[in-house]
Amino acid sequence: MKNKILITIGTLTIITIILTFTNLTFLESLRITLGTPYVLFLPGYIISFLFFKKIDIIERIALSFALSIAIVPLVIFYLNLIGMKINLLSSILSIAGIIILSLLILKKKNI
Repeated sequence: MKNKILITIGTLTIITIILTFTNLTFLESLRITLGTPYVLFLPGYIISFLFFKKIDIIERIALSFALSIAIVPLVIFYLNLIGMKINLLSSILSIAGIIILSLLILKKKNI
């Protein structure tokens, strides 16, 4: 567990250092560094607990990227179809809604 945390922190540090040497401001590079796992990993990781109970961590990580790439654009696309404009706030709130709804279902399912 300690190695995983160190690898994660090291990876985020390297990405932040690389983004620092570009023309981006600190907040823009921080937004990219923290926004990427929020969009591409976290929703799928939580959803993977709903569908797959006993799988390895490597499989769960791979499935979480695949599920996030499949679900997040579909939700934002359908919210655009019903009239909600696509911008930063609506994207953040829709992803937060996916995460919260998945956590509520997971909690209710485990009770």
